[in-house]
Amino acid sequence: MKSKSKNLKKTVPGKNASLERVINRNEKIKETVKEAANELTSVNEVLKQGKEVKIPVQIIKEAITQNKEVEYKVAKAADDLHQVNTELAKEVAERIVIETELSDVKDDLADVREELSESIAKEEKSRNIAIHDALTGLPNRVLFEEHLDHGLIQAKRHGWKLAVLFIDIDNFKSINDSHGHDLGDKVLLTVADRLQSATRSEDTVSRWGGDEFVCLLLEVKQEADVARLAELMVKRISETFEFKGVVLSIRVSIGIAIYPADGETADILFKNADKAMYKAKGTQRRVVLFHDSVSD
Repeated sequence: MKSKSKNLKKTVPGKNASLERVINRNEKIKETVKEAANELTSVNEVLKQGKEVKIPVQIIKEAITQNKEVEYKVAKAADDLHQVNTELAKEVAERIVIETELSDVKDDLADVREELSESIAKEEKSRNIAIHDALTGLPNRVLFEEHLDHGLIQAKRHGWKLAVLFIDIDNFKSINDSHGHDLGDKVLLTVADRLQSATRSEDTVSRWGGDEFVCLLLEVKQEADVARLAELMVKRISETFEFKGVVLSIRVSIGIAIYPADGETADILFKNADKAMYKAKGTQRRVVLFHDSVSD
């Protein structure tokens, strides 16, 4: 990338003052020429009168002397004007150089902006890849934990409840073994889509790994509402779908931990939601709240 900024700094200082001096000299030359023209008019008047009436020799001599002085002034004005024109040409040339350097600097700035934009875009793309699951596009563990940490801070500050749902696909290994990984991937994508469709935009659904998903619900009002939502998730996910001639119904088990009753830290909430999920596998509803599993 080119850089003309240093040269530009050397060229700019004092140029306005130099140009102003040249312009002032040009004005003085104009005044000198005007004076010479006036004086020449006076001389011509004297010489003209000399043809009509007799004028003393002394006055004629003075007129001739004045004429010579006018000639000198005109000659000097011509020389000065030539010098001014030379200096003006130099100023114009230097200003062309400055304009060129300014153009180069603008080009450099445009290049820098483009490079920065490309760098930011690459960084954002790399971060996006790093914090999302490659198959489903859902937030991965890293991003989910960021959202949960932020959610806990807000919940503590405002006195809100939040819920962590641990979701496991039943018999996923046998589906993979029986029908292959293509169908297994389709199952994961279907579960991801149906979980997202059941939650709000401010909530977070994440693929935790393998056949496990987690969900973060913010600003929970009633625990019963969370349980009903989880049951809706179970029902929606279980709706049959067809893939390459195979008709399948997916079943999931969901364990729920509520902040702050079931834990005040991310680790405890995860552990308790996981425990409740394993308890849910042996139930008809396939949904268990942690504190219900403890009391059983």
